[in-house]
Amino acid sequence: MQFPDKGAEQRHAPVVAPIVAREVESKELLGSAGQLIIHHEQRRYILRRTKSGKLILNA
Repeated sequence: MQFPDKGAEQRHAPVVAPIVAREVESKELLGSAGQLIIHHEQRRYILRRTKSGKLILNA
């Protein structure tokens, strides 16, 4: 009686591509107003650029 090779499952496992996050320039999101309103799960968030060039997200 032959038993299946335990390593066979690993050799035939499907290859899964890594999920790559999308990249966007902040200028594209914020536009000339310097802010973006985001609606998420029935809440409103504001992403804005500060005078010093940093980003702040407020609910």
